[in-house]
Amino acid sequence: MAPLPNDPFTLPASTPRASKTTLNLAGIPLHLFGVAELTPAQAAHTTVLFHLHGRGQTHAASEAVAHHLLHAARAGEGDGTTGERGLVVAAMDGRNHGARAVGGSEAAVRDWRGGNERHALDMLATMAGTGADVATAMDLLAAYVDGVFVPARFAVAGFSLGAHVVWDVLGRDARVREGVAVVGCPDLTHLLLHRLGRYKEPGEVPPGTARWPKTTERLLQQRDAMVAGIRGKDILILNGAEDKMVPPRFTRPWVDKYGQENRVEMHELPDTGHTMTWDMAEKTVDWVMRRL
Repeated sequence: MAPLPNDPFTLPASTPRASKTTLNLAGIPLHLFGVAELTPAQAAHTTVLFHLHGRGQTHAASEAVAHHLLHAARAGEGDGTTGERGLVVAAMDGRNHGARAVGGSEAAVRDWRGGNERHALDMLATMAGTGADVATAMDLLAAYVDGVFVPARFAVAGFSLGAHVVWDVLGRDARVREGVAVVGCPDLTHLLLHRLGRYKEPGEVPPGTARWPKTTERLLQQRDAMVAGIRGKDILILNGAEDKMVPPRFTRPWVDKYGQENRVEMHELPDTGHTMTWDMAEKTVDWVMRRL
C-alpha cells in the first residue's frame, strides 16, 4: 500500500540504492552518493547537495533521503526533465553524533527535558561546528574528487537540527544559493526562550538563570542576526503545522520580513508534527529537480 502524505518518510526496500563513496576529509568521513552514476557530461558540471541529519540521528538518515532524491533524478533523466547537470548528495555525521561522538556527546545532544542544563549552548555549538565542516568540505572537495567530477555548485538541505544548520550556512556562505529547511528555525533565540519557559523576550528571563547565561544569549542573537542578513537565496521551508518542538510561528516572522529579499517557498503542512513526512520528501524532490 502506498504511503499517505503525512506518514513518516522511510525509504522503501524497492528504491534502487545509489553508489556510495566515502572520503576521509581531515578525519571526517564524508559520504558521497551518486558519483558512479554520473555521465561524463554530468561529471563536468555537478551540483553537490549536502544533507544534514537531525539531533540524535546519524548520516544514515541523510542516506535514505539521498537514495530517494537520486532515484528521482535518474527517473527525470529518462523523461528528459533532468540530465544536463549531475547531482551528488553528500552526508556526514554531525558534531557529537554517530562516528564523531566523544565522551559526553550523549549528554550534549539532549535538551533541557532530557537533563542537559547547557542545551542552548550545546545545540548552538553543534550547529556551528557542523556548519564549519560543510564549509571545509566545500573548500576541499574539488581537490579530493579531481578527475572524477567537478563540484560546480553547492546546495544544502537538512532536517530539524540539520535544518537549523541550513539557515546558518545560507547566512554565512556566499557559495550556497539554495537550501531546504525541514522543521528548522531561523530564530533560535525565541524558539529556545519558548522551550526554556514560554518566555517571549530575553528580558523576561530571571537574572542568574543557569540555563540562560548572557554569554549564550549573545551567541544566539549573533547567529539570528546573521540569518536575518540572508539575501538573494532560494529557500524551501517545510514545517509541520502541529510541530511542538519547532513551532512554525517562529519561522513566519522571518518569512514576512525577509522573504521578499529572497525566493522563498514555505509550506506549513496540516496534521504534521516534528517529523519528515512523505509529503515533505516529495516536495523536496520536486523543488530540487526544478533546479537541476
